[in-house]
Amino acid sequence: MTKMKKILFITILAVLALGLGACTGRRVVAAGWSGVTADEETVYFSYGPQAYAVSLKNGVQQWKYPAEPISGVDFYAAPVFTPDGEQLILASYKNEIHSISPDSGIKNWSYSVPADSRTSARFIDSPLTSEKGIFAPASNNTLYALDLNGNLLWEYQTEDPLWASPIWSENCECLYQVSMDHHLYALDAESGSLRWKSEDLGGPIVSPPAITDSGLIIVSTFNNEVIALNESSQEVEWRFTTSNWAWASPLVNGEQVYVSDISGNFYALELATGDILWQIQPGGGIYDAPLVKDELIYISTDTSSLVIVNQEGVVQGNQPVEGKLYAGPISGGDKLLLAPSESEYYLIALNQSGVQTWGFPPADK
Repeated sequence: MTKMKKILFITILAVLALGLGACTGRRVVAAGWSGVTADEETVYFSYGPQAYAVSLKNGVQQWKYPAEPISGVDFYAAPVFTPDGEQLILASYKNEIHSISPDSGIKNWSYSVPADSRTSARFIDSPLTSEKGIFAPASNNTLYALDLNGNLLWEYQTEDPLWASPIWSENCECLYQVSMDHHLYALDAESGSLRWKSEDLGGPIVSPPAITDSGLIIVSTFNNEVIALNESSQEVEWRFTTSNWAWASPLVNGEQVYVSDISGNFYALELATGDILWQIQPGGGIYDAPLVKDELIYISTDTSSLVIVNQEGVVQGNQPVEGKLYAGPISGGDKLLLAPSESEYYLIALNQSGVQTWGFPPADK
C-alpha cells in the first residue's frame, strides 16, 4: 500500500471509529454502525460484541449471540440469510464467519481466516449468500468463498482492502467485487477466476455497486465521482461529479438513480445518462443508501435526522433521532428501522408517521 493510500486508510478508520469509547450515561456506544436485516416478524442486527434477534412488533429480545461477549470479537455487518432461510450468516470484525440458527441463535459452524492472514482480516460488510456459496470480503485484500457448510472453496486477492459486499449479476452469472484499489472485478463464482477488471476508477470504493437488468453497473468512489460502467463492453458510460467522497451505494429507482456524498448532498440522476435531475442538502453527511417506500425517499444523515422527500426532491418531513445515523433506514413490515450511533438505543422502530414505537434495549434495562 502506498503512503497516500495508508493515510487515506487511517482517515477512513478514524471515521468508522466515531463514538469509540464514548458513553451516553448508561451504555457504552459501539465503535462502528450496526447492520440490520428484517423479515415479517423479526429484526436481526449486529451491535458490537453481540448480534440480536428482536420482535418486529414490540422490540422484545428473542436471542443474542454469543450468549456472553467474547473478548476482541465484534459484529457490525448486517446478518444475512442463506437462500434456504435455514442459516443466518454473521461476519465478525475479527477474522471469522459464523453461521447461526435464525430461530434460536445457536451456532451451526464458524470459519476462521488462516493464521497467516489474520492480522488485518476484518470483515466489515456482509457476505453475499447464494446457492453457489458464501462470499465474504475482508480488509486483508481477500474475497473468501465458502460452501454452505463453512468450508473454504477459493480465495481471490486484490491490491487493497475489500470493505464492500460483492453483488451477483444474472447477466453474466458472475460476482462483482469492488476494492479500495480503485477497481471493479468480475469473478467466476465457481472457481474465483477473473473474468474482467475495470480500468482504474480514480478512487477507493467502499460500498457495493448497483446493477440494472440492462447491465449498467453504477459505482460510488472516493474520487468524488459516481461512475456507470457497461457490463457488456466493460467501458465507462457516464461519470457524475459529487462535492465530496461518494460513500453510500447508489440506489436505482425506475429511470432514476440516487447518489450522495459525505458533505450531505443528495442527487437524483437520470439513469441512462447520469444527468442531474434534482439535488437537495438534507442537513448532514450521508454514508448509506436511502430507502424508497410508498413513493417516498428516506435519507439518514449524521446530524441526527431522518429526512423524507418525494420523488421530485421536495422535503416531506424531517424526523429528529437521538444519535447519528450512519446506517441507512430499513423497512420491516409497516415500520422503519434505524440503527443510530452514539445513542442509548441500539435499534429503534418508527411507524409510518415517524413516531417511535419502540427502542432496543428498552429504557428500563
